[in-house]
Amino acid sequence: MSSAAPDLEQITKQFTDFLRRKKFRITQERYRVLDCIAELDRHFNADELYVYMNTKGERVSRATIYSTLDLLTKSNILVRHRFQGESAHFELASRMPNHDHLMCMECGRIVEFRETATDAIRDKVCDELGFKPISHSLQIFAVCTDPTTCSFNRGS
Repeated sequence: MSSAAPDLEQITKQFTDFLRRKKFRITQERYRVLDCIAELDRHFNADELYVYMNTKGERVSRATIYSTLDLLTKSNILVRHRFQGESAHFELASRMPNHDHLMCMECGRIVEFRETATDAIRDKVCDELGFKPISHSLQIFAVCTDPTTCSFNRGS
């Protein structure tokens, strides 16, 4: 499933508006973190982002990365996922809205997919229980058909 390129100008404005509204400091470091996140086209955790930024020559502390990830999540720019007890992973909310995840327990590959039947189930359950749906998150844990030949396998 292909993911849309982020509209960095719109996301930056959304972040600025959030920071002003909540009275957080507006710093260049936070925007550098956002810029680097927009370059990534996959799920990532805080440590992976820290390494990525350092390889690009960006000198931002881990504390700044963690606090910025938290602010970006609170501002609905990032979505935070917990995949089977791993550390939190993030992705841009605008890159592919309303999608779900299939994860291989052997190789760690994450496949994003969109299934309209999931939306119908969400809407039906919310309607029956008197709720208004906002979003959902479905995670399916599986294994590749043949983990020994999987090109994504970490042990390969």
